[in-house]
Amino acid sequence: MHSQLKAIVAVAILALAPSANAVGCFSGGQTGDCSGAINDICSRVNGVAFGAGQVISSCTNFNGYRCNMAVHNTGGGGSSIGFQQCVDDMTATNNGCGAHGGIRADGNFQLTLDPNAGAC
Repeated sequence: MHSQLKAIVAVAILALAPSANAVGCFSGGQTGDCSGAINDICSRVNGVAFGAGQVISSCTNFNGYRCNMAVHNTGGGGSSIGFQQCVDDMTATNNGCGAHGGIRADGNFQLTLDPNAGAC
């Protein structure tokens, strides 16, 4: 019985631990599909050696809304993120946040996808 309790506690702790690719979804505001802008921002950051704290951002207009996207290096200088890693993270946020967008942490990077009202 004691070993079963330990196993239950261990599973509960793992369930509460943050994912390496944790997503925080925005709960309100403009909704929109930003999938058409993902390749652009990811092409811009692909292989770039970011400085510490450096942010590369973009804004793309769609039908009646815009998509603000950013990749922020939260680590030290020289960090880089590949195209596919960026696409995977941005797509997961785009598809998994009810069209509100959000922020995804992946290693040294924080990736933001945010549909907003109005034009760039």
